[in-house]
Amino acid sequence: MARNQGRHRIARRTKIATALLGLSIAVGGLVVSTTAGDPERASADEVDKSQFVDITKVRPNVDEPRPGRNASTGSFTVDCGRNENGHFNPDNFIAQPGIRNGAQHLHDYVGNLSTNADSDNDSLLGAGTTCANGDESAYFWPVVRIDTGEEAGKQRNRNDEQEQARLEEPNADNELAGNDGEIQRPAVVDITFKGNAREKVKEMPKFLRILYGDAKVTTNGPANARESWTCTGFENRLVKQYPICPEGSDVKRVHTFPSCLDGNNIDSENHRDHIKYPDENGECADGLTAVPELTISLTYEIPRQIQVDGQYKVDSFPEEDHNPFSDHDDFANVMPGRVMDRLVDCVNEGRKCRE
Repeated sequence: MARNQGRHRIARRTKIATALLGLSIAVGGLVVSTTAGDPERASADEVDKSQFVDITKVRPNVDEPRPGRNASTGSFTVDCGRNENGHFNPDNFIAQPGIRNGAQHLHDYVGNLSTNADSDNDSLLGAGTTCANGDESAYFWPVVRIDTGEEAGKQRNRNDEQEQARLEEPNADNELAGNDGEIQRPAVVDITFKGNAREKVKEMPKFLRILYGDAKVTTNGPANARESWTCTGFENRLVKQYPICPEGSDVKRVHTFPSCLDGNNIDSENHRDHIKYPDENGECADGLTAVPELTISLTYEIPRQIQVDGQYKVDSFPEEDHNPFSDHDDFANVMPGRVMDRLVDCVNEGRKCRE
């Protein structure tokens, strides 16, 4: 059984709805906290509105390349559930192999049942999966939480949080230093592989590792970070801030992975050099081969008042302080060969398949 499986607090819509009356009279959406070493910061910090944006005021900015004559235009969607089995941990066997709490924030998992800090190719094979078609790949991303200030008001200073970040285990509510609040299970988890706008795709090699985004964008800079956030019905625009959606629209994260592979390499030292994004026309650079393009889309039913008040956040490294631009996602291919064959045939033949 995966570490911390079943130990979590999943938000209940009825509980949130009951709390909305109290939220509506909260004083200016203030979050009470104690800081150390920064005399210019008040002990009651107002919500940082610069991290939130009204999606209706964002211009469309998503441009899909026009398919060429040899394009692979199909899609292959895998049903792996919504982590109903409660598989959470603060590990990352790709970026921090063998290090417990290496991520210092909580990951939400679907697919492979065994994924933790000690996972390797051998342990992933035959470990079981949440995917209906037997795909044992590992798919994982940081959780989203609602934090109305009840948890944030525990009077922790930043030094305390850095110290707690070194603990190997989350607490009984699956909370870590600076990562508290109620975990939001996605209402929809969509895992879809598509083709390439210029050529047919080849099979992904078994155990291929791919990263999306940059969990340490503040430290590393924006080169590998991606605009990931939108709202349902507004997928033609993506932003690096948390979106505020209109009534009837839900918060959505869209994570499209790179798909131009350097030969048969399954990883590289920085976990990025072996696979790159196609150019704006959808073409892979010389020497790179198109493989199926994975997009993981996550939809959350977060009450609109929570959005307006700036009271939802993505888990992050402590230094990122829930920066939405640090959103990221991880994938390791452990598909059985027969599933990968069906995927590639479906995409290359222009069909829409779902398993």
